[in-house]
Amino acid sequence: MSFIEELKEHLQNVRSAQDGHPAPLHFVPETRWIRAEFVRLVEQLERTKPAPALLKSLHQSWNQDDQVVSFASNLAILLQEGFLYGEPRTNIEEHVRLGMARRMGLHLPASSLTRQLEIDRLADKAWHQAPPPGTAQMNRLAKYALEIRAVRRKADRHEVASIGEVLLALSGRDAVQWLLQVEAAQSVGPVDDWRLSRETAEYLLQHPEDVRLEYFWEEYSIAHSWETIRRLGSLGILELVEEVRDQAGLHSGYKLLNEGKRILELLLTPTETPFSVLAATLSQDESLTALEKEGGRAGIDTVFNSSAIATARQARLVVHEIRNALIPAQVALGSLYNSVVGSQVEAAVARFRPRIDPGIDRALKFVTDLLKTSELAARAPEGFDLLRVLADAVASLATSLRIKLDVAPDLPSLSGYRERFVLAIVNLLRNAEQAGAKQVLIESELEANNRNILLTVDDDGPGVRPEDRERIFQRGISLRSSGAGEGLALVKEVVEIELHGKVACVDKPDGGARFRMRLPVAERTPR
Repeated sequence: MSFIEELKEHLQNVRSAQDGHPAPLHFVPETRWIRAEFVRLVEQLERTKPAPALLKSLHQSWNQDDQVVSFASNLAILLQEGFLYGEPRTNIEEHVRLGMARRMGLHLPASSLTRQLEIDRLADKAWHQAPPPGTAQMNRLAKYALEIRAVRRKADRHEVASIGEVLLALSGRDAVQWLLQVEAAQSVGPVDDWRLSRETAEYLLQHPEDVRLEYFWEEYSIAHSWETIRRLGSLGILELVEEVRDQAGLHSGYKLLNEGKRILELLLTPTETPFSVLAATLSQDESLTALEKEGGRAGIDTVFNSSAIATARQARLVVHEIRNALIPAQVALGSLYNSVVGSQVEAAVARFRPRIDPGIDRALKFVTDLLKTSELAARAPEGFDLLRVLADAVASLATSLRIKLDVAPDLPSLSGYRERFVLAIVNLLRNAEQAGAKQVLIESELEANNRNILLTVDDDGPGVRPEDRERIFQRGISLRSSGAGEGLALVKEVVEIELHGKVACVDKPDGGARFRMRLPVAERTPR
């Protein structure tokens, strides 16, 4: 799992907790048992005669912020949520110890290769998770989210801030660029362990490779945070070179990757980008909110995000004016190109097209990105009626599908972005039609606790194999050769990120596909 994915998972966990979904009770090993087992395992590792510096580094990293307790507690819970569900305490402790040993570099085998692979997977996940309530301090990933203000403290709990919400809405290179823009907007200098400074970015571009003997690192260190450099390695900006041995001795360092070079150059561009403007604005908003909390002044809710909303309004005006100027010019240029075909000036015009067309396209893309990124954080969700949304989705779809709605008319409202949820339902219906379905049944019911609506979309198509029911929601994954793999990914994004719900493809005993959504109702529903 990449650093971005781990951070997003942490933000999702914070969001789930703030939405009032308590975690199930699990057995967690006692702290004194964890620490005792850790010492025994380090002694066992010492008998393999590793380099003293390596043993010292391992001991420090496991004890920093009580990481060993956090790791073992998380691993115990993950094991019980997985293949050790309902197992006795002794069996859970045995597997926690094995997970600790393998994470530390002791190659102890499990009872089967499958179990060994699963333990390693869960151990990697446990290492990066925040500790469960009641255990040691938060690990570095959770601290990082607080430091960059992707998460904020509110009374006795945490909540996802606007910076975190924007990250959850992005993916791939955009997510990395957003994170680095946030870090750069907040950094206090080159030795900041939590945020990349512009000085460090410039240094890395000027020194794209630095691999030295360990002795020279100790004698001639660099005036930049190694924590930040390691994080850039996790983000795919750098390749970290650790413990490469040759005749001269042990080497370590880093190499700047080509994609990382492009991202750092974009970070340092003198002109503002949509991401840099929004990152600076939201960082200022979070600082203002924190200061107002310190001072105890009223009106925090009305102050929060005021700058972001103003930025979004200004962005809409800018985008409108630039589009109004560029699109007619683009159309006129197209007519001009067509009119000179076969004439004496065709060759002369053709020479300039590679400079004209990409420039216009780049400007249009810039203003579109500006609008999109500014509105990600500034736009407030709205309440909407489920039955009307479903009716709009069905009405907007030109299809031969026979669609039946079995939805109660008096359900509570949902809260989110109405047009996006319409699009998600349209994608589900299109997906059914393209798979060969002839009929679709959409049903809903309000859960007994009145907090969630269960929405089920059934079709009579060929269905989805059990092994494909999770992967079909991944972007770029399609079960059809002609599919782009975007439709169901958008459904998951809208339901889980924007509506804070859950969506899954589940078993349908009588054949066909069944998609089930659990949608939280709005807290206040105007009736």
